Amino acid sequence: MSEDWIVVIGGVVVVIIVCTAAMLHLRWAERRMHENTHKLRVYSDLLNAITELNLAGGDTYKMDIAKKNLALTINRLNLVGSIGVLKSTNDLLDFLNEYKDKEYDNLRLHNILNTLVIEARRDLNPSHARRVEESQVRYRFFAPPRNK
Repeated sequence: MSEDWIVVIGGVVVVIIVCTAAMLHLRWAERRMHENTHKLRVYSDLLNAITELNLAGGDTYKMDIAKKNLALTINRLNLVGSIGVLKSTNDLLDFLNEYKDKEYDNLRLHNILNTLVIEARRDLNPSHARRVEESQVRYRFFAPPRNK
């Protein structure tokens, strides 16, 4: 009779351990999904801020708003961005500072933005990013010529 109780208690303990492990795994997956959702929002805001900066052109008021938006977005990015995204963002900021009031090289800007998008994709969904990279897709960005 005591052997039956040992088997029953052992079975209950195993069920409790399996349920706890499943619950911990679900919590981990839920947290990862939430973090990725927030990162996606910040990465999208960064690309939108860069587009606003490009669209501002020679309008100083729009340029000031775009710079402020970019600065606030970069502050959030510093908190959640992956290493690759942060390095690409630093390259972008160096590029923008280098060509502050001059005409800049659109090809170089697009190369930096492509690297930024690739790093963001690697951070959010590595398996899908690998398939996209293997297809050698180049991302397109709108960058009108700057009018003084």
